[in-house]
Amino acid sequence: MKKIYLLFLTLCAFCSVTHGQTDSAKGIIRGIVTDSASNTALDYVSISLKESGKTEILRSTYTNEKGEFSFSGLILKPYEVLISYVGYQPKTIKVESLSATRPTVNLPKIKLQPSTKQLQEVEVTSQKILVTQDIDKISYDVEADPESKSNTVLDMLRKVPMVTVDADDNIKLKGNSNYKVLINGKASALFARNPKDVLKSMPASSIKKIEVITSPPAKYEAEGIGGIINIITNKDTPGGYNGSVNVGARTPTGFNAGAYLTVKTGKFGASANYGTNSWTSPRNTNNFIRQDLLRNTQFTQTGEGKNTGGNHYGGLQLSYELDSLNLFTGNATLYDGDNDIQMNQQALLESGTTTLQQYLRTNDRNEYWNGHEVGLDYQRGFRRNKEQLLTLSYKFSRNGYGNQVDFTYEPLLNYQKLKGRTDNASNEREHTVQADYVQPFGENNLEVGLKSITRLNDSKYFYDTLNHASGQFINDPKQTNNFDYHQDIYAAYASVTLKKNDWGLKLGSRLEETRINANFSSSETSAQQDYLNLIPSIALSRKLKEMQDLKLSYNQRIERPGLWFLNPYVNRIDVKNISYGNPDLDATTSHNFELAHSTFVKNSSFNTSASYTFTNNSIQQFTTIYPDSAVTTYGNLGREQNLGFSVNTNLNLTDKLNLNLNTSLNYVILNGFLQDKPVQNEGFTAGIFGYGSYKFEKKWRLSANMGYYSRSITLQGRNGGYYFNSLTLTKTFLKDDKATASLWVQSPFQKFRRWESELNDPAFTQTQKGAFQLRRIGISFSYKFGKLKGGIASKKRGIQNDDVKGGKSGGGS
Repeated sequence: MKKIYLLFLTLCAFCSVTHGQTDSAKGIIRGIVTDSASNTALDYVSISLKESGKTEILRSTYTNEKGEFSFSGLILKPYEVLISYVGYQPKTIKVESLSATRPTVNLPKIKLQPSTKQLQEVEVTSQKILVTQDIDKISYDVEADPESKSNTVLDMLRKVPMVTVDADDNIKLKGNSNYKVLINGKASALFARNPKDVLKSMPASSIKKIEVITSPPAKYEAEGIGGIINIITNKDTPGGYNGSVNVGARTPTGFNAGAYLTVKTGKFGASANYGTNSWTSPRNTNNFIRQDLLRNTQFTQTGEGKNTGGNHYGGLQLSYELDSLNLFTGNATLYDGDNDIQMNQQALLESGTTTLQQYLRTNDRNEYWNGHEVGLDYQRGFRRNKEQLLTLSYKFSRNGYGNQVDFTYEPLLNYQKLKGRTDNASNEREHTVQADYVQPFGENNLEVGLKSITRLNDSKYFYDTLNHASGQFINDPKQTNNFDYHQDIYAAYASVTLKKNDWGLKLGSRLEETRINANFSSSETSAQQDYLNLIPSIALSRKLKEMQDLKLSYNQRIERPGLWFLNPYVNRIDVKNISYGNPDLDATTSHNFELAHSTFVKNSSFNTSASYTFTNNSIQQFTTIYPDSAVTTYGNLGREQNLGFSVNTNLNLTDKLNLNLNTSLNYVILNGFLQDKPVQNEGFTAGIFGYGSYKFEKKWRLSANMGYYSRSITLQGRNGGYYFNSLTLTKTFLKDDKATASLWVQSPFQKFRRWESELNDPAFTQTQKGAFQLRRIGISFSYKFGKLKGGIASKKRGIQNDDVKGGKSGGGS
């Protein structure tokens, strides 16, 4: 801990020196642009700067969501600020007073007059830029997307650069499943198990924007190789109370409903939400073939199954503004869900043309998950600068999940009748205390913080088999245990953001100490670890001419194995395919480099990025074959490299037509050792997602999307690729567009999706194939009500625990 605080003080001293060196910089021009009639802020207004008496444009920018803009690092001379916005009269403001005695000029509020020029009754409209790039993130403006009135948040994620959502609604960031989803910069228990179910029930109309942070700065936990998806909800809704309700139904059988309500009175504000989702999937088929090359045998499984499930979730946020400088906020969240899976298989073991074994296996499995969290925050502002903030936070969360299975083996040839039951119940409890401080200086700022996380995880599991003679279930003590996993993390960070002329630099470092104590109660064994990590991060940005941005970044990330990977519970439900976790897994460190470029042309954007990531002792899943079965577990097997390239374009061709293309291409190289023998697998993976939307008269809209994702690479094999498509017809009606109805069809030209995965090893080859119904037809309806006179206050800093490699998700589609 002494090392952490020493780093903390050293970085503070360094940034203080930088502060002193930077404040003596050159001139600054700031301003705010509003609508002259409504006095509301105008965002994405085009702002240009030139020297007085000259025609060459020196710099260009856009106003932010508060209507603010600024130019810094200016030579002390007279300037002219040019303001233009579609539908408004252009304006030019002269700045003659920028001098050594007055290096900073705060322009009076700039009020734009709506354009009076009309052609008969033609409406003047404009579309906002949907994608913007900052020094350490890319933002997608959900509010500006017309589809947000009818789509879910999951639908909007399909359009976000570097994010892919496949046909099963599984989410990946830069092709990686290791990422974190935050709400307003905070981790939420809602996403602890299965974020796709929550996001597909959440209306996009409740979201302001989605941020993709592929190079997380030092203030974030050092975990999460893929990065962070941060969902910013609406806080300043127009018009105390407002709310919305949404319902939807689909076939094959499924139903979802949700409601949001916000109330504000005086200094007190509250918002609440509730959602539910249920599903029933038709029977699916699966085929499994394993060739044992050492013993010249073939094991085959052929079966079918179905699943039915549902989930519920809700949240509450409270805020109290004691005065303009002191804000108290609190939040509570709870969720639960389950998924019942019924499956039967016929198994066959052969050697050449001779049948060695044959049996029928049936499973009745119930997956369940539940959890809750509560959090309290205090935010202190300062009069001299509204961006100077001190935040103190506490959060407690509990996440539970389990797996109950009843299974039966009916012998057909040379096999013993077996009936059993097993249960694996896991709980994760977490206490977090955090302090953050932001100190602006000029156009720059310093961020420092301290954090402590205490995790108390446990897993209780058993395995029983039926004694057919007595009719009693007998416990197997070798497969029954209580596993306790205690983890403490102490962290300190400091980062500084510097801006000069068209350059930006974000430099930071984070020191984390991790202490681990794992115990097996029944066997009275334990394992302990204690390690220290210094995690640097740096991002350099450059504003180019003609609304172009260039960014180069490097950071390190830690990947700590979560309870799913550590849990030693042995899953013997399928005795020919056994799996378990590895409590001896070590944390891994990855190195990430990224070069990104953004261009904005009128109302369209083009974003490209190239990245390289490598990890020297990555956690990989692997399978080993034995005479009677195959065993799958995890290990720190070796080196993983990923060279990626992505392109995103968003074209607002007219005020009616919008096109979006999101593509990625990666070359993956995996190296490791299995049974002391080197193993390597490599190859290309690719993904492409296209979206189009056309707005008809009388508030009708037709949208379509299609996507393809190639096979993914694993250490021992590949998982099959697939494609998908959908059509949505939407109608908005009632006053102020309060009601929206949609009719949609998923994969109208493909009823079933077929999937395939394969493993290749010197000792065996293994192939799995399956099919399930993909085509779905559904309807949805949403209605907004009420009027809110002021937005609900929310803190600008808070707890976000994004430092654990997640486990298997429950839920269904």
